[in-house]
Amino acid sequence: MTNSVKSLKGRVSVLVVEDDADDYNLLEDTVKGCCDKAVIQWVQDGDRAIDYLFRKGEYQDETRYPAPDLIFLDIRVPRKNGLEIAKIIKGDPGLKRVPIIMLTTSSSPADVLSAYENGANSYLKKPEGAEEMEQFKKAISFFWSPVLLFPLATF
Repeated sequence: MTNSVKSLKGRVSVLVVEDDADDYNLLEDTVKGCCDKAVIQWVQDGDRAIDYLFRKGEYQDETRYPAPDLIFLDIRVPRKNGLEIAKIIKGDPGLKRVPIIMLTTSSSPADVLSAYENGANSYLKKPEGAEEMEQFKKAISFFWSPVLLFPLATF
């Protein structure tokens, strides 16, 4: 069975793994514009992302830190990088179906290939300039489209 993010339960839990506050704020505003019921959690490095995903340390409370329905993952975060995190997620039976959207400033073919090889479901280049900003927002909004489907078991 499949489902779209838009047709999910009332709230959509989004985990953002991003070390830059400005990039996080842009993403938060864009996601909230697509889904006012989105619950967004933000971690700023790879170790915290792993702790969040595996309910370690401060992230043990599932009510306060819900399992993500969707993950935005910067490739170049401190400690464990986004590629390492994606590989860990896709290697875990309980997490492997959670969609991962890689975020980066890089358009390097090697980075794109590495992201997909490590389990990314999508790869978005962070915007540079007004035109790319609008394209970026449209790309993010597509994840709330009823035509983009994910495995129901993810949610």
